[in-house]
Amino acid sequence: LKYRYPRGESYLDVMLRLEPLAHDMERVRETLLVVAHQGILRILLAYFTGLDRNMAPYVKIPLNHIIKLSTHAYGCDEEVICLMQKGEMLDDGQDEPPEGV
Repeated sequence: LKYRYPRGESYLDVMLRLEPLAHDMERVRETLLVVAHQGILRILLAYFTGLDRNMAPYVKIPLNHIIKLSTHAYGCDEEVICLMQKGEMLDDGQDEPPEGV
């Protein structure tokens, strides 16, 4: 969490930067759509699902999927919606890396 990329941010830096946004998102009652880099999505998903922040870098964010969070008084429900099956993707090197990499 503390490793800072050269001329970049650590996960902790990003968590501190996103904290006010996450609090604002909790207050909104309308539907929100968040489009962001995987690192940002990992942190937000960990926050809203109650995961320990040390687990945020390891949250899986699958490509070509929507992760729908429906919040309620004591947490949130998570629904993963597949937009495109792996077999339908072009073989252009943009898909997910092989397992174990």
